Amino acid sequence: MERRSLDFRDADSVIAEIRRLQSGGYTMLGKWNLAQICDHLTATMRVALDGRERRLPWPIRALVFGPLFRQVIRTRRMRAGLPTLKPLVPTSPSGPDDPASIDACIATLERARNCSSADLQHPAVDLTLQQWQQLSWIHAAHHLGFLIPGDSEATTPPAGLGAVGQPS
Repeated sequence: MERRSLDFRDADSVIAEIRRLQSGGYTMLGKWNLAQICDHLTATMRVALDGRERRLPWPIRALVFGPLFRQVIRTRRMRAGLPTLKPLVPTSPSGPDDPASIDACIATLERARNCSSADLQHPAVDLTLQQWQQLSWIHAAHHLGFLIPGDSEATTPPAGLGAVGQPS
């Protein structure tokens, strides 16, 4: 079995896929279950939504992280196997999914969908609201692609996705 290629274009598609995996079950191809992925997604989105007092220096934001994140947005792909910063490592245990972690992620996705550019201050990169949202949906697709749906509709992608997980 290989990882799914997903390409979410909005928060509602991410939420629908999370709910689908939660209700229909899944097979893990990676090391994180759905709740752990949701913990990680929540933590990464909150970095920008909640802001940080200390931002990385401008040259690092502009010359290192800016080009890296813009490439992810342009290609709509993230590399697998990159290390995760300790504060962004999931806190949910392995085993059965924690519904509270999943609900918190959905609430954060809704918050990200409805936020304004004034609400954002990412410590590592300067992006427009639309760029940051797309980066968040791409990040979700990257991680959720490691979960293979176990429901009877595994061959039917969520709304907004084509037959192989690409935009229709």
